[in-house]
Amino acid sequence: MAKILGAARRVFSLGDGSGTLNRIAKEAGVGIATLYRHFPNREALALAVYDEVFAAEVQPIFDEFEKTDAPRDVLLELGERLLAVLDRERGLVRSLANLAEATRELMGRNAAAIEQAVRRAQAAGTLRADITPEDIPNLMTMIAAGFGSIPVGPHRRRYLSLLLDSLNPAQAHPLPTL
Repeated sequence: MAKILGAARRVFSLGDGSGTLNRIAKEAGVGIATLYRHFPNREALALAVYDEVFAAEVQPIFDEFEKTDAPRDVLLELGERLLAVLDRERGLVRSLANLAEATRELMGRNAAAIEQAVRRAQAAGTLRADITPEDIPNLMTMIAAGFGSIPVGPHRRRYLSLLLDSLNPAQAHPLPTL
């Protein structure tokens, strides 16, 4: 399976639309039936590749988030890393039917760590009291889905920073209740 995922990532990285499952199977050195045994369709394969990329490049930042009482800086790094991955993996992103849904699912795997970090930061007064642990994956999902339209460069960090300032307890206005 690792050969298939590696081949899929290489083919998706071409981003030229030629990333058929047949081409991926050939690149992996397996038959198309072998590929289909592991991945019933292109979407399943793209999700598996996104999961692998996320685990290697974005997931480690959650370890920092879990340990900090000042989550804004870590969330800024998390957002920037996520956007850098999505910029680099544009062919993969185009192969995903729903980037936001895939991102929310991957972020949601960190629910326990997020909950502990949110509660600790709220107790330390560095995160507004009305943020819920569920808000963090949703915020990161919005960043993934929306910030791709902002060109890479200082503007992106500026707007990401502006968005994350909403987490600042000193300037917070009560959130509408759900």
